[in-house]
Amino acid sequence: MRYAEFRDRLENSLLDAGLMIRSGLPSTETIDLGDSVRHWKAWIIGMRPPSVKPFDVSADISFEWCPVDAARAHTCEEDLLTVLIGRRRRSATTQPRWARVDLSLRASLPYGSTTSMPEPHLFRPWSTSVVEKVGAALTDVKERKGNIVAILGGHGDLEVEAQCGFDGVLSLTGLAISGFRMVRVPRVWDDPERREAERDAADELTRLARTFKATLDEWTKSVSQLATWIRYAPPPPNAKPIELRGR
Repeated sequence: MRYAEFRDRLENSLLDAGLMIRSGLPSTETIDLGDSVRHWKAWIIGMRPPSVKPFDVSADISFEWCPVDAARAHTCEEDLLTVLIGRRRRSATTQPRWARVDLSLRASLPYGSTTSMPEPHLFRPWSTSVVEKVGAALTDVKERKGNIVAILGGHGDLEVEAQCGFDGVLSLTGLAISGFRMVRVPRVWDDPERREAERDAADELTRLARTFKATLDEWTKSVSQLATWIRYAPPPPNAKPIELRGR
């Protein structure tokens, strides 16, 4: 599976899960000149159900495709091994291909607005609950005989974005949390049996998209709960929001 095919399959899975819009797809693709790593990112914006006001809930999904991934997909696995290590009597084995797909979740107040930090006795259990929900959705640890053999998903800490006023008091402006899932990418084989066994990644990408959709829904519900606790101060009349544009 090559980069363009993986990208298209991922986009179709996200579309089917309701995470992307087919027309005017807000995504970007870049290539690093130094190491030729490809970067793909798509934004999910404009999500503001009444229950989360005044927060704006948004998310982005991204993955990277390194030159080794490109080389493995350009030819079959057997020919690549011959080029790298030469011909051998016994065929060498290779590790499965994996692609890491990242999900970043955010909730931000409108540009220029402020709100007091929630009380600790409310904010502490809320933040703990958010981390647990995201962790339960994204963390995927494979064990064998009691030992961890692979980590196929995980998450980071909850990040709090704040603004410090002239009086030294911190005001909440936004929240964010991110995580990832690993997706098995089919290797290209000359052997028909191996090629048949790794012919498609559609099922894994479908599960990935559904997992991301469920995680985003849980995040939105949690932000909705937080919104009921805050006292929102609207932005000043001359404050202009920064527009996010994808291409």
